[in-house]
Amino acid sequence: MPTTDSINIQSLGVVRNELVSTIDSAASDLERFFTSEQEDGGALQSCIDSVRQIVGTLTLIQFPEATLLAEELLANANEISPGNQGKRFESHMEVVSNTFFILTRYLEYVQQVETRTPVLLIPHINALRKLRREQAYPESHFFKLGAKSPVKVPECEKVTITDKKEFRFYIRRSRCMYQIGLLGLLREKQVKNSIAMMRRGLLKLWRLAGSDKPLSNLWWISNVALEAISDRNMSLLETRKFLFMRIDRVIRQVEQGGASAFNAEPPKAFVKELVYLVALSGSNLPDGRKLVQAYGSPKLPFTDEELTREHSALYGPSVHTVKSLAAVLENEIVGIKRILENASQSSLRKIDDLESFVEALRKIAEILSVVGLTASSNSLREQLPKVREWDKVDLISDEEMHDLANTLLFIESTVNSLDSQKLSSESVEQANSMAQRQSIALTELAAAKRITLEECEAGISLTKRALSSFSESNYDVGHISNIAKTLTSVRGAMSVMKNVRAENVLLHSIDFVQEVLLGQDHPASLQELLETFADVVVALEYYLNSADYHCKMDDSVLQVGEDGLDALGYGVDS
Repeated sequence: MPTTDSINIQSLGVVRNELVSTIDSAASDLERFFTSEQEDGGALQSCIDSVRQIVGTLTLIQFPEATLLAEELLANANEISPGNQGKRFESHMEVVSNTFFILTRYLEYVQQVETRTPVLLIPHINALRKLRREQAYPESHFFKLGAKSPVKVPECEKVTITDKKEFRFYIRRSRCMYQIGLLGLLREKQVKNSIAMMRRGLLKLWRLAGSDKPLSNLWWISNVALEAISDRNMSLLETRKFLFMRIDRVIRQVEQGGASAFNAEPPKAFVKELVYLVALSGSNLPDGRKLVQAYGSPKLPFTDEELTREHSALYGPSVHTVKSLAAVLENEIVGIKRILENASQSSLRKIDDLESFVEALRKIAEILSVVGLTASSNSLREQLPKVREWDKVDLISDEEMHDLANTLLFIESTVNSLDSQKLSSESVEQANSMAQRQSIALTELAAAKRITLEECEAGISLTKRALSSFSESNYDVGHISNIAKTLTSVRGAMSVMKNVRAENVLLHSIDFVQEVLLGQDHPASLQELLETFADVVVALEYYLNSADYHCKMDDSVLQVGEDGLDALGYGVDS
């Protein structure tokens, strides 16, 4: 994984052994201070002196991210004082101690892959800053934007609202959509649907502001970032959730300040973080490429998915450990193969000490798991129950011996490929267990409800397509002639399932369709009414998609639909 950030690997190689020795010494001094019940002040001072030396060395070899981590470590060490007690102090000590381990592993990682990935240290730097109640650094701390000022926002279909009361109501509805989606994002439920809801709220803000207002830049970039997150199923880290919570505060400022608030410049920190997320996603979507190019941002040498694996690698076994365990594995496998070969050639076809043989296989499986080769480990574990049964048969079958031999050959080839590279293997067990839990939890009644909900979702999707065709055909009612019937079917399903609030939204939606969209004389503001009604339909779609395994749905999203119907003059009775 090459990177544009380079470091003189030779310089690190020269000082590494001494640096690691100093880190180990500092960690030992801190442990001695802690175990002495904070009475050994000399051990603490020795730790601080060692950390100060570490900072100097890392600064000398121009290793900025590691230097920053060490500086935060030093600041925290200086705040430790004898006589502290309690859970907070223990938590403080745990974070500081863990940092020594991370720092050593990161040095080895850089030598191992011969690249720097500064963002890997951001969570650990922030953990130390949190102890000192300092503001956390964003993920994009080491990321640089090419453009110094906001770029030109693409044109959009503008919505014009002059009445202040109507303007505030429009903003409130847009924010409500954003907040409902944000809540789903924070809870990591229905992530794609939640992001779609957030994007729809941002799109309405963008259309209201137009493309020429400074704050439009934030609406556009946020929309593109959310699209990239959804497209690549990016991890929903706390820093990312917090970013979109802060954007909600900007929307609140617009709601309170009115149209003039659109003239405010978007916070540069937000823009930088959002552009970084788009670049990190590795998404190939047109808007994402356009955004990254517009800001002249360098192409990142890794994606979010790759970065997640690198984070895991920092906590994995070290190269020295992997090599040592690989050597042990090779010896164990050779011995197992020899025993198996002798048994296959013997007329008795028996393993003399089957218990020891099985224990050796179990040991190999454990070591494979330690070095991260879970697929190989799982393959061997599957063989263990079969092998244990060999003492109950007169002759071990050729087929069972061949199965074990093939598994050993697979493991041997994997072990032989071990080198200084990071090791990982994706497991499918979690997905299998999830499917099993679903099948157990799904009762016949729940299955019937699920089928009903799927039909309802299809009906709402059909309604959305019909409305789109209606708009594009210059309001040819032939495209929407059946949607009242479709919505009535969905309403009937909601009635049977006793979802009263959704039933009411559908009832008033049907009235709007029959009286306005299918009426003989269309109002002049039909396009605006259609846009508002689309919000209602989207809210219904989100509501249906929110169903869990017990077919319970999130009623809060229906607020968007009810607000939309209020704006259309078809308010739902409370």
